[in-house]
Amino acid sequence: MKPQATNLFEPKLITHKQDPETSFAAAGKMIKSGALSRQEKIVWYEIEIQTHSPGGNCTFTAKELSIWAGLNYHTIQRRLSGLCLKGKIERIQIEGIETHPKGKPVYKKRDGCCVWQIVR
Repeated sequence: MKPQATNLFEPKLITHKQDPETSFAAAGKMIKSGALSRQEKIVWYEIEIQTHSPGGNCTFTAKELSIWAGLNYHTIQRRLSGLCLKGKIERIQIEGIETHPKGKPVYKKRDGCCVWQIVR
């Protein structure tokens, strides 16, 4: 399991280094308004419903979750990394392949999307 982030209310955790300054400002507004927290709670709720319901999947992709929940794919995709930083979900690494030639982990994909699971 990845180490959990210590300060989850930093705009830099939901932006990229190369993003323009406006992205950092928008991230700050999302955090201050509570929109980020609300979106994460909605996505987490949908993950729990889908993974705990009878016949539900214990693994999922952002695309699958958006279809099941009827939510916007991009909103879900953006919130999954935050839930990962909080230690609630993790990407599934491909077994038998320890690292990519460039040293990065190799993750399982389904229909072009990373496969995630709840951290138990």
